[in-house]
Amino acid sequence: MFRSVARTGSLAPIFLTLCLLVGCAGLTSGDQQRPFAAVFRFTAPGAQRVSVVGVFNGWDPQAHPLRGPDRDGVWTLSLLLPPGRYRYLFVVDGVRWLPDPSAVVSEADGFGGRNSVLLHAR
Repeated sequence: MFRSVARTGSLAPIFLTLCLLVGCAGLTSGDQQRPFAAVFRFTAPGAQRVSVVGVFNGWDPQAHPLRGPDRDGVWTLSLLLPPGRYRYLFVVDGVRWLPDPSAVVSEADGFGGRNSVLLHAR
């Protein structure tokens, strides 16, 4: 049976097309979950230290310090995250936990405050 298929070639284009479609679908779906940069910026010109905390680092103020400040007082961090929805805050000088004033989305934190929400998608 294989010899007749190979000789006529009638199923070979279908088989090759199927392999390409399955291969491309696998690459596309996996690629959508690959981490890419999320950039966090916070203006705090007088701060000695700024970090970002959230569900992506267990709310640990030591895990992701921002770099800065630049001459405009802006602190910055680029962090690789898979696509998703992330609650976060900024911690200034280890004591002030503040929402991102530029965040488009926020939600109640359950303690009377608000968390910023990052909707990280390609």
